[in-house]
Amino acid sequence: MNVLHLSELETLDVDDLVRLPRGYRYELHDGALVIAPRPSPWHRGMVQRVLTLLLGDGLEAFAGPGVRGTRPRDSRIPDLGVFSGVPAAVADCSHLPGSAYPLIVEVVSGPWPNGEYTGRAHWYAEQGIPEYWIVDRAPVRSHDDAQVHQHRLALGGPGPAYLRERSLLLSDLEAEHRAKTA
Repeated sequence: MNVLHLSELETLDVDDLVRLPRGYRYELHDGALVIAPRPSPWHRGMVQRVLTLLLGDGLEAFAGPGVRGTRPRDSRIPDLGVFSGVPAAVADCSHLPGSAYPLIVEVVSGPWPNGEYTGRAHWYAEQGIPEYWIVDRAPVRSHDDAQVHQHRLALGGPGPAYLRERSLLLSDLEAEHRAKTA
């Protein structure tokens, strides 16, 4: 049985997350430990479909990568991340800086968004990640398709933020990518 000693939480930082019991997704939100529940079958299926699409485009994409925040006790684990130019000094780290990711993808878990449209979007923008996709249930065919909202980082104004470029069904995005490679 894995035991988590709560007395250790006050000093927990991003590098300590790899020593926590396996089988869960751990994030630090300004020092507060967040343990994510297991995703639903629909969620896992959408992650797999988007991962397959990204890999088919020749991108270096992975499920569940860690993103290190600018503060030592701050991190997130998105559903998918595309890596680019990972410095050799951090290639073996479980959480990489935002500069290592040109694209982050989050799949909305369940019927209510879990901050994908607000807190997570703001946090990823603060890390300077250029592109952010939110995969959510489609209004039609919700069990076998998803709505993909593609956002680009906009700098200026009161701070970095994402602007939605377009929204389309995952099945339509897959068809676009098949047409490009045909």
